[in-house]
Amino acid sequence: MDSLPDVLAAHDYPGRGVLWCTTGDGTSLGAYFLTGRSPASQARTLRRTSEDTLVVAASDTREHDHLRHYVAARQSRQWLVFGNGEQVSTVADRLDAGRR
Repeated sequence: MDSLPDVLAAHDYPGRGVLWCTTGDGTSLGAYFLTGRSPASQARTLRRTSEDTLVVAASDTREHDHLRHYVAARQSRQWLVFGNGEQVSTVADRLDAGRR
């Protein structure tokens, strides 16, 4: 199996990614990463809110752009939802409400 650093280094633009694994002690671990080609996309940051939401947003005061500013992950009562767009919150809400 190729190592993650080798896979990412082989691509000029790896894009966004979700990693999900089980550690040696059996703990589940999830991670989200993003890269950018344009200066505006490169100016994004990841930040975790107090509501256990991982948000992708500009590091400066640019206007909201749904392609570059979105919820990347949201933890709800029973679920951890990862994605690359505005649908993450909708999916988490529906799962919490018992709808699929």
